[in-house]
Amino acid sequence: MYIELRNINKSYGSFKASDNVSFEIEKGKLVALLGPSGSGKTTILRMIAGLEKPDSGDIIIDGKIVNDIPASERGIGFVFQSYALFRYMTVFDNIAFGLKVRRMSNAAIKERVNELVKLIGLEGFEKRYPSQLSGGQRQRVAFARALAPDPQVLLLDEPFAAIDAKVRQELRRWLKDMIHRLGVTGIFVTHDQDEAIEVSDEIIVTNKGRVEQTGTPIDIYRHPTTAFTSSFFGVTSELSDYRSFKTFEEVGEYDKAIVRPEFVKITKKNEFQKYKSSAVEGVVQDAQFRGNSIEVTVNCLNSVFSARRGLDEPAVEIGEKVDVFIYRIFVTHGDEVKLLKNNAIREETVII
Repeated sequence: MYIELRNINKSYGSFKASDNVSFEIEKGKLVALLGPSGSGKTTILRMIAGLEKPDSGDIIIDGKIVNDIPASERGIGFVFQSYALFRYMTVFDNIAFGLKVRRMSNAAIKERVNELVKLIGLEGFEKRYPSQLSGGQRQRVAFARALAPDPQVLLLDEPFAAIDAKVRQELRRWLKDMIHRLGVTGIFVTHDQDEAIEVSDEIIVTNKGRVEQTGTPIDIYRHPTTAFTSSFFGVTSELSDYRSFKTFEEVGEYDKAIVRPEFVKITKKNEFQKYKSSAVEGVVQDAQFRGNSIEVTVNCLNSVFSARRGLDEPAVEIGEKVDVFIYRIFVTHGDEVKLLKNNAIREETVII
């Protein structure tokens, strides 16, 4: 593994920002640190960068323990949420800044900056100042400046937070492609699940200073291993009592029963419902257009949760009575989570 954290602990007074954190990252991967505010993800990033020092444990990069190595000597590029560009410097000079500090020759600096300007798609903008650029263009310059010294690790602290939604989508795809083409190992902090799923090769889910789960986006989404991950990852709602719904096995004592929109099938009373005998009646509370589907909020057996209907399906109205069938749920007890499939399903018919 290229980057390893082994039993990392970090406290600020009585607050434990990292609680025995351990994980590994392969070279060339783009990994997301995903978690709610205060979960410890930024502290992990800053310790890898050398901007914070762990109280105990080891940080290993390329087989070498770097705990006592200064940030400037770790071979790491860092991209901040606020761009942190020098506003009185041109695009060229911002990108060249780290190279000038290293006292590279003017010819070498020019060649490297021109290479990066082409990489980020800003040819012709070299003489512009940050105030003359859009938010997306400024962030690309920040990426280029971090990449200029040719780091083997690129760290990004919520790199898309200050950018509008349309540009954010474009930059996500661009960043993932760039990281893979360059072979750089990238780690970025985010609280945006869509961003983590779309951009990263792997996700490290953090909560209260601990690592809850690591894996590919699809593995974590489909197979959460802790109660926190099952309720945090994806769009989730809680059922007041899952045993009120038909044909689920009973697991005894449990804390929460969690359902996602794709676990639910809502049909109008005059529509075909494959599992009609196992469906229960609900009442539509809301229906919202979500671009490629309609998100329907339904009140059913004292629980309120969401489902999706296709744009080509007949519309449901607020207050309308509908049939509700739940394919599966997550049931938690303590820190454990179990997936329950509706017993009415004799074979797998839903792909998630």
